Amino acid sequence: MNTVWDNIAFEYDPENPVRSVWTRKNRWVFLFKMLLDGSKKVLDVGCGAGFPLIFLADKFQVFGLDISQNMLSIAKKRAEEKRMSVNLIRGDAINLPFKKGFFDAVYCKFALWPLNKPDKAIEEMVRVLKKDGKIIIVEVDRKKEKKSTLSLRTKFFYFVYLKLIKQLIFKQPDTKPIWSQITKATKKNPLVNLDMVISGLKKNKCKILGIYKDIKKLTYTPIGRLIGLDHEEYFLCIAKKN
Repeated sequence: MNTVWDNIAFEYDPENPVRSVWTRKNRWVFLFKMLLDGSKKVLDVGCGAGFPLIFLADKFQVFGLDISQNMLSIAKKRAEEKRMSVNLIRGDAINLPFKKGFFDAVYCKFALWPLNKPDKAIEEMVRVLKKDGKIIIVEVDRKKEKKSTLSLRTKFFYFVYLKLIKQLIFKQPDTKPIWSQITKATKKNPLVNLDMVISGLKKNKCKILGIYKDIKKLTYTPIGRLIGLDHEEYFLCIAKKN
């Protein structure tokens, strides 16, 4: 999986203009700063190319962990450009290289679903968290029965985004074949959704503080909402370690 993620690292670049077409970066940053308020040391598990990690470094001492070296290289470059201090570590989410109770807060944004042991990742996140520390998980609320086809309307808007905006305007390659590889490789992974996350957090003696189900509405641009009409909903779950 390392090489596959390395091949699409450019898509996760915080400065990739395509991202601004469908998501509102400033709202993600505001949301995390608000929810993490009062924390000092913060860990981003599956930090990718550094978003929102880099944009939190003016308020917190941030650490980012990812399995992809290319992702971390982009994150390092963008942090240096913005003169932000970030600690980047290449590692595995199911075996975090930190001692027990090292962080005041830990978050994981859309990085549980590719794992073959997402429950172990949650256990590890709780382990490295201090007592009363915050843990935030953002994911897609995946259902057992997925829609086999997209509506014609969604297909049209996706075509406009992929062919016209991404490839013609911004001259970026079609990464659909790579995503097909990732989908195939993760097909047998445990289903990650809100119920699974709540269960995992409670199993590890965390108290649920809040669940937010309108994340797509908050963070998507109008174009993003059109592209994602048939996609499953996002959720954010925040909990405290007892």
